Amino acid sequence: MNNRPLRVAWDNSLARRNPTGTGVYSSQLIHELSAQPEVSLKVFDGWDPSDRARGVYGDQGILARARRGATGLFWIHGYFPYLLRKQRFDLLHSPAFVVPFGCPCPSVVTILDLSFLMFPKHFERRWQTYVNAIMPSVLRTVSGVICISEHSKQELLQSYKISPDMVHVVYCGIDHARFHPGVSIDRDWACSIGLRKDYVLHVGTLSQRKNIPLLLRAVASLRSRNKFRNYQLVLAGPELPVLQGGAEIHETIRALGLEDIVVLTGHVADERLPGLYAQAKLLAMPSLYEGFGLPVLESMAIGTPVVACNSSSIPEVAGDAAILVPPQDEQAFADAIQDVLENPATGQELRGKGIARAREFSWQRSAQETIAVYRKIAR
Repeated sequence: MNNRPLRVAWDNSLARRNPTGTGVYSSQLIHELSAQPEVSLKVFDGWDPSDRARGVYGDQGILARARRGATGLFWIHGYFPYLLRKQRFDLLHSPAFVVPFGCPCPSVVTILDLSFLMFPKHFERRWQTYVNAIMPSVLRTVSGVICISEHSKQELLQSYKISPDMVHVVYCGIDHARFHPGVSIDRDWACSIGLRKDYVLHVGTLSQRKNIPLLLRAVASLRSRNKFRNYQLVLAGPELPVLQGGAEIHETIRALGLEDIVVLTGHVADERLPGLYAQAKLLAMPSLYEGFGLPVLESMAIGTPVVACNSSSIPEVAGDAAILVPPQDEQAFADAIQDVLENPATGQELRGKGIARAREFSWQRSAQETIAVYRKIAR
C-alpha cells in the first residue's frame, strides 16, 4: 500500500444535494484530492435526485418523499456496498456522516457540527429523528471521524462514547483564486436582485441558529437613530425545508418595518458570491452556533470587515481579525456595526488583519491533512 496511491471511495450522494455546508466542503475537497498523486479518488453520486425532483414519481407529496427515501436507502445500504466490495477500495470517506451497513472497507466520516443535538428545535422533526437514530451506530462503525474545528471535536467527545484517538481536526480552507482583494460585483446582477445602496451583508441559511432576528433588531435600532439611512441589509442564503426559522425572519422584517431596506437573495451562485462580499461594507454574522463559520473566512480573505458573535467555533476561525460580541447582546452588535460604518480606521484595521488571517487557511492544506487521516486509518 505504501508504494501505490490510496484507493478512496467518496460518497457524494447526500452532500451534492446541499448548496451550502456539506456541499461546499465536499466539492472543494473532491477538487483538491483529485489532484493529489497520493490518492486515487473515485466519487459516487448515487442515483440522481434531480430526476426524481422533476417528477419521475408523479407527485411531490408524502408518497413521493417516501419513495425517494426508500430509493436512497437502497442505494446507500444495498447497491453501494456491492460497488465498494467489487472495486476493492482502501477506505470510504462519507462527508455526510452516513456509512452503509456492512461496509467492506475502513471508513471515515466528516461531522461538520452537532447542531442537531445543541438546537434540536431548529430542525424539522423527521430530520432530527433520522440523525439521532443513525449517529450512535455510525460512530460505532467507522474507523475515524474528521471534525472541522476543535470546538466540534470537543462537543462530539462530550456527547458520544468515542475514543479521542479516532477524532481528527481538519480545518476548512479558502479558495484564494476566487476570494481575494480586488474582486468586483456584477453590477447587472446586483441591480436585478434590488441592490441600490451600500449594504451590510449576512451570508447563510435563513435558519434559527443563525440568529438573524437579532441582526434585524440591531439594524432597526441603528435606523431609529438615523445611523443606517444610507444602507441596505442583504440576507444572502437559501431557506431550506429541513431547517426552522425562516418564518420568524420574515415576520421580524415585517414587524420592524424593514421591508424597504432588506434584500433577500436566496441561494447565491458560486460565481456571484465573491463580488457580493467585496461590495459589502461589512459581514454581520450573529450566529449562535457554527461548526466552522466559512463566511467569516471568505469575507476576511476578500478584505471585508467582519462583525460576529463570540460563540462556538467562530473565535477559533476569526482570531483577532474580527469584532466579536456576545450572541444575545443586541446593543453590542449594533454598536460594532456602527463602529465599522462610521470609523474608517476600524475598517482598515479589520481589513488588514482579516487578509492576513485568511492566508493561514487553504483547501490544499485541508486536503493534505485529510490524506494524513486516510493513511492512519488505512494502516
